[in-house]
Amino acid sequence: MMFCLPALLITATTVYLISKMEVLLNIRRYDLESPWFEVLFFLVLVEAVAICLLSINERLKNNNKKKFLSRGVYSFIRRPINTTAIFHFNILFSMWKGSYVLFFSIPFQYLVWCMFISKEEQRLAGIYGQEYLDYMSSVSRFFPWR
Repeated sequence: MMFCLPALLITATTVYLISKMEVLLNIRRYDLESPWFEVLFFLVLVEAVAICLLSINERLKNNNKKKFLSRGVYSFIRRPINTTAIFHFNILFSMWKGSYVLFFSIPFQYLVWCMFISKEEQRLAGIYGQEYLDYMSSVSRFFPWR
């Protein structure tokens, strides 16, 4: 979790700067028809909230135990909060602002997050050893499939 704050700040800063750049450069934005926008926005928002709530619930259950989380949502993806920050956050703001540039910046932000997260996962592997390495080999980092 230690490395998440800088990456989260990078994501928020990127969203802000891209939004301002599009206004300054008068870059064309897309406009979704109202019913589709509302349905898509609602579905992405519900999924993001569900992932965050499930993740927080598992953290509260684990409270002060000296074990990494591998149940619940963590049995599908290792980094649920990061997944929400990288993908859902950007998709929601892209839809809200109608931003092509923001939507297509997601791969760049994904790479930035991967740099921070790989350092944290190395640290966790040092703390938890083979058990965490086995967990890493069986559970995907961001997506619930391999």
